[in-house]
Amino acid sequence: MFRTVVSKYGVAVLVAVSAAAVSSGASAGGKALQCYEQAVVPAAYQTVQERVLVRRATTRVVEHPAVYAYQNRRVVVQPERVSYRTVAPIYEHRSRRVQVQPASVGWEYQMRKGRKILCKVKRPAIYQTVSERVLVKQGGRVAVTQPAIYGTVKEKVLVRPASRQKVHEPAIYKTVSRQVKVRDQQVVWQPVSRKAYCKR
Repeated sequence: MFRTVVSKYGVAVLVAVSAAAVSSGASAGGKALQCYEQAVVPAAYQTVQERVLVRRATTRVVEHPAVYAYQNRRVVVQPERVSYRTVAPIYEHRSRRVQVQPASVGWEYQMRKGRKILCKVKRPAIYQTVSERVLVKQGGRVAVTQPAIYGTVKEKVLVRPASRQKVHEPAIYKTVSRQVKVRDQQVVWQPVSRKAYCKR
């Protein structure tokens, strides 16, 4: 005997309870009450979304070379020097008034109205202008400073030293669609019209 059931996929199928009962009924030639035929139910597929790995996560090392630059630097070409030279003394001639004879008081004869008279007189000081050589600046050794001489040179200097850097690159994924089988192909018994196929 058969029993009609609905599968989890929504297809009505007839399940044979006893194959012997089917064969015995057909051979006996009795009146058909229900008729069934075999049918193939195709496999069922479903589209699913999957996240798949495109590229694994990686770690790489990046080398950064040293960075140099050129700059000008002031350098001493010749240092400061001190030399000495001899300087002669400097003189000049100056005139000055000097006293030759100081003022004094004395007696002297004077003629007054034809008569010789002894008078006490005051004699003024006597001066004289003389020229003399005067030292204006002392001679000797004089220090002469010669300033330093500078120049410019171009030199290579390190701006940034060489370094290594680890770069981590994350994994890359993408979403793809694919068909997956959710049910295999099946052969089932399904009911047919008794009037069309089961007449005796």
